[in-house]
Amino acid sequence: MKNYNKSYLSSLLLGSLALGATGLSAHVNAVEIENSGFENNWDGWADTDPSAISSDSYSGNRSAKITGSSGAFEQVVTVTENTNYQLQAFIKGSGAIGAIVGGTTYANSGGSNDFEAVTVSFNSGSATQVTLFGQYSSGEGRFDDFSLTQSSEPTDPGDGGETTPPSGGECNTTGDLVIVGAYDDGSNDGHGPNNTIDGDLGSESRWSSNGSGKQIIFDLGAEATVNAAQIVWFKGNSRVSYFDIDTSLDNNNWDSAIVSGQSSGSSSSYETVNGFNAQARYLRITGYGNSSNTWNSIIEAKILGCDQGDIDGGTNPPVDPPTPPPTTGIDLSDWYLGVPVDNNGDGKSDSISESELVAGYEHPEWFYYAADGGLVFKAPIDAPKTSTNTSYTRSELREMLRRGDESISTQGINKNNWVFSTYSSEDRSNAGGIDGELVSTLKVDHVTTTGDSGQVGRVIVGQIHARNDEPAKLYYRKLPGNSLGSIYLAHEPNGGNDQKYDMIGSNSSSASNPSDGIALGEVFSYSIKVVGHDLTVTIMRDGKPDVVQKVDMSNSGYHNGSDEYNYFKAGVYNQNNTGDADDYVQATFYSIVNTHDGYNH
Repeated sequence: MKNYNKSYLSSLLLGSLALGATGLSAHVNAVEIENSGFENNWDGWADTDPSAISSDSYSGNRSAKITGSSGAFEQVVTVTENTNYQLQAFIKGSGAIGAIVGGTTYANSGGSNDFEAVTVSFNSGSATQVTLFGQYSSGEGRFDDFSLTQSSEPTDPGDGGETTPPSGGECNTTGDLVIVGAYDDGSNDGHGPNNTIDGDLGSESRWSSNGSGKQIIFDLGAEATVNAAQIVWFKGNSRVSYFDIDTSLDNNNWDSAIVSGQSSGSSSSYETVNGFNAQARYLRITGYGNSSNTWNSIIEAKILGCDQGDIDGGTNPPVDPPTPPPTTGIDLSDWYLGVPVDNNGDGKSDSISESELVAGYEHPEWFYYAADGGLVFKAPIDAPKTSTNTSYTRSELREMLRRGDESISTQGINKNNWVFSTYSSEDRSNAGGIDGELVSTLKVDHVTTTGDSGQVGRVIVGQIHARNDEPAKLYYRKLPGNSLGSIYLAHEPNGGNDQKYDMIGSNSSSASNPSDGIALGEVFSYSIKVVGHDLTVTIMRDGKPDVVQKVDMSNSGYHNGSDEYNYFKAGVYNQNNTGDADDYVQATFYSIVNTHDGYNH
């Protein structure tokens, strides 16, 4: 069974769905699913964006399409107690389907270049209603022809059901087990894993790591029978956290204990997670964000069980350290890369195509995968430039909606680029997408410390680029004398000069240390979003309120008939060309998600 994102569960967890159960159909062994093939659009389903109805179908004329990590849809149906069922749907591309039964999630993922059947088996137990769902799983997917039928065969956990953990001993008396250490992959925001076992219930004594798939591992120091965990979630009384729990004897081979776990969203104290029984020395929690954002944050954790052996004191870090999860949330199939090298000798920095990126391109110095699963972008001051139109270097992705179809030009209002929804119907039809949002999670690792005072310490980490100008440039800047950095937005009207908007701290070259600034190595997220002429940029940090800047672009010259097309950029664009030749900027990205209305690939 493959991993899959959990963020769509928030509406379910809060008990806010008011879907009517459809009841059993006239067929004894089939459950009625309203609008099972999406021929009536979303009737009967509750969907979460980015979602759409597609004309590319397995049967009929429509299917459901999910294009981003938060996209999902679900429907509640009525079932018979203590009955085996098989859920089936046809998936093209990539997707996951499943059923939530009495708080337990059974799921499976699949899909290919054409529609293929994906099945999930489960037993209804004492439930009379279950929630069926489909959702994003590593890439865009289309879903069609859902069916739920009774099965005479026993539920097979290997066929998409919940994995059964290895059996442990019987605990006559369950108590707190000794935890000798807690570890992660190093990508936390400075709130480290050992905070979760220090007995301090204060909100600052927590583990926090941003991004789907982030993991924390607890070492018991010796084998024990493990049958429960108790967790104090950060902001546990105001948001729901999503997670898996796995156990291991050797910190190498893992067995699933809890699949698609979820906190209550209503408790600021310990919440017990039970329902498993395993022989283990290590327990791993994998976080999938929460109902408010993509952060995973735990204040305190306990592991319950019995028969703990002779504790060897553990190792710090463990003998076999955690294997970092792969980069999550970065689909490189619709990006190409400008990298600060000139291997082909044309006097410009090289461009790495979509297909090369998907094939795993890395440069050992300027673009590579880090040990923590992030994607590192680095650009020195002295390196080849992308063109004669710029005097700065970059290691930066350029959005390519054509996804490798080189018959489509990189320029113009075409299927490679996008336009505002205020453009004509002809331009909207010709474009690859309408409006758009870029959401990234990253940390800035290094900025320049030498050079002109007007340039030192600044780097662009996200952009909207038009034909010649940039409707949005998001700057991070940390001055040499400051411990924290600022964030500001620059909006460039068509043919005009930058309009700067301070969001955190100041863009000034003599700014004092920003009281609420962002340190080097601190993980944060940003959203750059356009709807019509409305530009909205949001900075998101766990435990802090969002910082939002809005810009009205109606008088900025990006209007219908101006032949302006747009594309996102993400990475590092060094904004210093006056410092030492080997001075550089560097950032590590953990998630980059671009979405558009009408983006069909």
